[in-house]
Amino acid sequence: MKNILARGGIEFLAVLLGITASLWIDKNQKESDIELDTINVHKIIQKEISQIIQFTDERLEYYNQQNENIVYLFDNFETFIVDEIENPKQLIYDIFTTGTYMYNPNFSTFDALKSDGRFNLIDNELRKKISELTMLMDYIKKIEDNENKARGVLLNYISTNHPEMHYQYPHSGWLQSDGKSENFLRILENTRSDKSVWSLLSRKCRLTRSRNSRVKWAKDMLMSIQEELMTINSNINVLQ
Repeated sequence: MKNILARGGIEFLAVLLGITASLWIDKNQKESDIELDTINVHKIIQKEISQIIQFTDERLEYYNQQNENIVYLFDNFETFIVDEIENPKQLIYDIFTTGTYMYNPNFSTFDALKSDGRFNLIDNELRKKISELTMLMDYIKKIEDNENKARGVLLNYISTNHPEMHYQYPHSGWLQSDGKSENFLRILENTRSDKSVWSLLSRKCRLTRSRNSRVKWAKDMLMSIQEELMTINSNINVLQ
């Protein structure tokens, strides 16, 4: 009887040890999978951030030129002569366009990581910085929306209060390459005594420059995120 109980106890211990070992192996495998996912996520984000920085640099190069033309126009608003401007088409493009050079970096990878839950694997401090960057992106988008609305208000004011100018220099030719690219400048030249035109255009351009300055902030945040990612990934490579 004692032998039977002893044999039963041994079998029970063997089963218990087997279950414990299986759970330990499963736990270690899950931890290993999470660690591998964490490594991959940080590398994916580093690649995405590098691409966004490249896009941001391209936008900032244009925004710097845009700022210069906006400053030039308002510094010379009372005296500029359209026929003496070297590149009226570019000047008009810089002070009037809202859509072509909007700041719209691709955050699809971040969205995908949030959807499948892997975003939570990111280092806490890094995740905080990325969240702050996302908030800044939302703010920039609001500025651009307001800029586009301000552009519409300006157009509506000119067509309502200066229909003869709008008719003589139709808006369809403002950004065309058929010799009419200076049309909007001619409208400004002939309506600059109306300070409301100056005021509405000024608001539109202030929003433009506000967006441009915020994109510079975004670049600084992106560089900080990139530096942290490089440190994290460098430490991971050392441990591997």
